[in-house]
Amino acid sequence: MPQDFDDEAAEAPSRACDLSSEAARLRALDRYQILDTPREEEFDSLAMLAAEICGTPIAVVNLIGDGRQFFKAEVGLGLRETPLESSFCRQALLQKDFLYVPDATQDPRFSCNPLVTGSPGLRFYAGALLKTPEGLVLGTLCVLDTTPRRLSERQQASLRHLARQTMVQLELRRTVREQRAERELQDRILDSATDYAIVATDRHGRVTRWNEGAARIMGWTEAEMLGQPVHAFFTPEDRAAYRPETEMGLALGQGSAPDERWHLRKSGERFWAQGEMMPLKSEDGTVQGFLKILRDRTRQRNEAAERDASALRFRSLVEVSPQVVWFGDAAGAITYCNAYWYDYTGLAAGETSEASWLGAIHPDHRERVRAAWLAAARSETHYEVEFPLRRADGEYRWFLSRGQPVRDGDGRLLSWIGISLDIHGRRQTEEDLRKTQDLLRLAAEATSIGIFDYNLVTGELGWDTRVRALFGLSPDAPVSYATFLAGLHPEDRAGADAAVQVALDPAGSGHFDIEYRTLGLEDGIERWIAAKGQAIVEQGRTVRFVGTVRDITARRESEQELREAEERYRLAARATNDAIWDWDLGSDHIRWNEAVQTLFGYTADEVGPSGSWWKSHIHPDDRERVKTSIYAVIDGVTEHWSDEYRFLRADGRYADILDRGFVLRNERGRATRMIGAMLDITARKRAEEHQRLLTGELQHRVKNTLALVQAIASQTLRGATDINEMREAFASRLISLGRAHDILTQASWTAAPIGEVVEGALSVHRNAGPARIRISGPNVLMAAKPALSLALALHELATNAAKYGALSNERGIVDLRWHVVLAGDESRFSLIWSEQGGPPILSAPQHKGFGSRLIERSFAAEVGGEVKLTYAPTGLVCRLEASLAAMQEQRSEAAA
Repeated sequence: MPQDFDDEAAEAPSRACDLSSEAARLRALDRYQILDTPREEEFDSLAMLAAEICGTPIAVVNLIGDGRQFFKAEVGLGLRETPLESSFCRQALLQKDFLYVPDATQDPRFSCNPLVTGSPGLRFYAGALLKTPEGLVLGTLCVLDTTPRRLSERQQASLRHLARQTMVQLELRRTVREQRAERELQDRILDSATDYAIVATDRHGRVTRWNEGAARIMGWTEAEMLGQPVHAFFTPEDRAAYRPETEMGLALGQGSAPDERWHLRKSGERFWAQGEMMPLKSEDGTVQGFLKILRDRTRQRNEAAERDASALRFRSLVEVSPQVVWFGDAAGAITYCNAYWYDYTGLAAGETSEASWLGAIHPDHRERVRAAWLAAARSETHYEVEFPLRRADGEYRWFLSRGQPVRDGDGRLLSWIGISLDIHGRRQTEEDLRKTQDLLRLAAEATSIGIFDYNLVTGELGWDTRVRALFGLSPDAPVSYATFLAGLHPEDRAGADAAVQVALDPAGSGHFDIEYRTLGLEDGIERWIAAKGQAIVEQGRTVRFVGTVRDITARRESEQELREAEERYRLAARATNDAIWDWDLGSDHIRWNEAVQTLFGYTADEVGPSGSWWKSHIHPDDRERVKTSIYAVIDGVTEHWSDEYRFLRADGRYADILDRGFVLRNERGRATRMIGAMLDITARKRAEEHQRLLTGELQHRVKNTLALVQAIASQTLRGATDINEMREAFASRLISLGRAHDILTQASWTAAPIGEVVEGALSVHRNAGPARIRISGPNVLMAAKPALSLALALHELATNAAKYGALSNERGIVDLRWHVVLAGDESRFSLIWSEQGGPPILSAPQHKGFGSRLIERSFAAEVGGEVKLTYAPTGLVCRLEASLAAMQEQRSEAAA
């Protein structure tokens, strides 16, 4: 009997309590998927080695299942499974890590065991536990004999070591299986990410994988492209320049080859794409092929700055950059700032000390900025901070400063590079937007993609933070399929559920591609969602459903809003494109980047390669002044040149230009080259003029608004006897006027949709229930003054209905309709307010209140329309009519 048997017997009751964790142990065993699997050489070798080391005829790799034990490997038994009731290993589970029985007939736990008293007459047992990394016991690696036996300490240690090796094999087997499943899942997710073209090739550039995104973006199906060279979607000029081969060479040499350039669709159409090519390598580092990832960036195209191999050329471009560019050493000390920094701050050229750049930052922000920079320098991580920066004239403007560590091939920090951008306009815009709506957040959400993963085996539904946000949930909110259904718009719920069920049908294609609405479960916001997914079927059973979702609310907006947004974006993109030029002063040869064509409308063969071409396109009134200023720099000793002038476009118009240049001189000080950038500031010039006009318009609008408020106050106070009633009426009229102003402000006081005007005027009374006020009519655009008059009129009608009419009880309704009809040669606008179900009107009022007079006078005066009030027994009917031209015409300043 082992010396520690009495201690083990005393601990047996407490170990028996540990059997409550049996469910966890069985779940752990199930994760390895090892029960009832065929014999494998790795495990058989471990069993044979155990028998050889311990000198026993029997050795077993034993796994304890639910009420049974399974032999993954055995020597000397010839069995794969035995009952658990008489098992020695059952007692082994109660041990810490090892059970050692030299003679079973002398051990009370086993002396009556039928395997000891009967066949095969076991006398000796030693077993080492098979434990998971979490400490859960799966079984044992044990050796047995029919004669008593003792093991040396070395043999026992070897048996424990072999048990650990058995667990290593089990872990390796599980890891390989899970990695294979993970790769399959990743393939599914890649196929669902249709916004990206993902193309895999062999070492010679022939296509071996073509995802759904590639088919959608470029037009070729995977079947058409398999085995074809990637040259198919490169432009003819890129093919002639061996661009595909160059990218593969760069990918092999540098690890990746990113670029932005024109590519071809199957139809022959060109599209601008952001892409990257990377080598695909096996585990031993052998190159198997290449991976090319493309994203269609035609609409978002921004011309990238020219990249030069020469450090001098790069510095020159930095010097003419219209933003601050800076460098720092590995310790975090600033070593260089470009000319823009010194021009902007007025600091002495070359001054880079901490005191100098901190001194240019607003005093209230210096410590914060310094702390952020020191923290980034210590942690060697990305640096980004916003702060007010003093201009040379003393004015402070907001700047965004970003820094990035530069590392060598081994990851060691070498230096820092950063930029500082003038974001003053953006900060002012953000401040205005925060008062109304967070447009930046909506724009970010509109471009985000969320991923879902539905495990049909366990019933678990996985949503990332983005998907939760699209359903109005917090990042840590629990989700299930019931959550998905509850978050769908009632009108879309049945259709979306049916589409999911079709995708989950093992007999179907498994594809899921649908658009639906959600109603935020916590925030109540309605959103449009585009969802794509793929069901995973194994052995005729759908086991998984994965895919992506995108917020497409913005896409559902009106075509007019979309066109305006696209136009604004196009103009903004053009405004940021600089025409970069490189002028050889000796040969008078100028090399331009493609932006000179984009900015000024010239074709490639229309852009002259000489300085004469550039000078000839300067406005005649500016030409001599510009030539004088630039040659003064060339012939002098300074390096920097900057001027503003007008430059001829291809269509004959002139663009306002800010041109900056940097002179390169030889060792004798003679100017040999000049490099610069032309920035089109036409929009800025026009914006300044437009700002002056807007200021005048604002002064006029404020005067008109104050006059209108004065009229409302005068009429409300006239004849008022109840101060509280007067205050409430005055406040509600001002609120209605304010909502109308909000709507017109969003439309820049040009024209507002009548639907928004009506909703704004009636929003206060919507608490009576959406079905109590029925609204219908075409989406007519209204000019500013008619919109204000109509909003005030509707407010007065709704207030009167709430006090005396259809909205004063629980049954009445208001029917508000408008339409446009053709009367002769003129289109007429007609709006009818009709009340039903309210208190009956026994007779028309004897006197008209201010509300009635406001409706009649303001509407008639503003649009020359007609107002008719009918006090029918069933309820008030108000008809407003005017010519459509009067409702939509923007009246002149004199008329206003």
